[in-house]
Amino acid sequence: MDVFVARQPLFNIEEEIVGYELLYRKDFTNEYPYIDGDQATAEVIINSFFNIGLERLTEGKMCCIHFTENLLKQKLPTFFNPSEVVIKINQTIEASSELVTIVKELREQDYMIMVDGCIFQPDNPISMDLLSFVNIIEVDFRKERTCQQEYIEKISSGFDIKLLAEKIETIDAYKEAKKRGYELFQGYLFSRPQIESTYEIPIIFSSYRLIQSMSFEGFDEDELANLIEKDLSLSLKLLKFIQHSSVHEENKICSIREGISLLGVNKIQKWAYILSSREPLEKKTQLSESLVKMTLTRAKLCESIARYLGVEQRACYYMTGLISTMKKIVGPTMGDILSELPLKDDIHDALLGKENQLKDVLDLVEAVEQAEWKEMADKCRKLNLHVRELFRIYAESSNWATKMIEAEKIASFELDPFFVQ
Repeated sequence: MDVFVARQPLFNIEEEIVGYELLYRKDFTNEYPYIDGDQATAEVIINSFFNIGLERLTEGKMCCIHFTENLLKQKLPTFFNPSEVVIKINQTIEASSELVTIVKELREQDYMIMVDGCIFQPDNPISMDLLSFVNIIEVDFRKERTCQQEYIEKISSGFDIKLLAEKIETIDAYKEAKKRGYELFQGYLFSRPQIESTYEIPIIFSSYRLIQSMSFEGFDEDELANLIEKDLSLSLKLLKFIQHSSVHEENKICSIREGISLLGVNKIQKWAYILSSREPLEKKTQLSESLVKMTLTRAKLCESIARYLGVEQRACYYMTGLISTMKKIVGPTMGDILSELPLKDDIHDALLGKENQLKDVLDLVEAVEQAEWKEMADKCRKLNLHVRELFRIYAESSNWATKMIEAEKIASFELDPFFVQ
């Protein structure tokens, strides 16, 4: 299914783009549809970090994302590295002592904070306490908001705060903002939001719902790994979550189980929380049963061959088989896909076509799928695997995949009997 994010550039006084605000869009209609705020932010995060790619959206520049009061209380912004994101707080949040505490803690962790000027109200003295921790105040620069502009300029003058003039729609407004000391600018005079789109592999519904309902107090890592690794979409989302977390910098992994251990319970909870903020995926957005079976069978067959060969790290083979199916489902090249995943070098090399045993096994599995008998026999000889044993392992893997799919149907029906045809 197609997913979307809009980006609207922010300019400095030299009219250079210094960052982008990321905005929710449900399609190519360039307007914000009515949607729950938590869900809108979750969609922006998932589509920006897990699907489209932050580098493509922001080109290495500042990235501004709006966080609701609920998401701030959940400490969701701390999922990001402070260098990756500016935390935007808009006028829907009322200034309170709790908000001041949250913002103070975020600033102590080196996050940049952007606040909508409407939060600052003369009849709410607590809002003034935010000024010590804010980096940027966003000010609506339309004529009817002149009083608000003057008020923000006055209260911020004694602080190290940059003022962002938003909704700049005319040359006169831009000149006036520069004259009054504003340093950042955004509005239709410069650019409307630009919509970016990509393809997202749908999540298998029951796995998605089961993870949402999991208790993370003493949770079973193996149970969670089993739920994730049979779903290509969830596996990719977890891998990309790791890629954008600080834990990946010196760690490359070969299995979902390893990734879960690496992240730890707190980060896994944040990942699950982001996913849980989305609406349930509709039946029409799911992968076809044939694609699901091909994906599961290939991954399991790679793992089973590795077991027959006496390989200890069989999870690397399962992961190789699983990720290799991406090129059959979406458009990006394997190189682009792998650049966003924290996989061990031998998996990376095999998927790019470099010779190693992982690639030999993957080539054999693909030969089986395509009924290329000569290629299959040659690969079996190279791996010292009898063709008869290969057929036995293939039948076991195919049966396993079929059972997984049937279990998904039953679980989906039990979770929502109206969801399954």
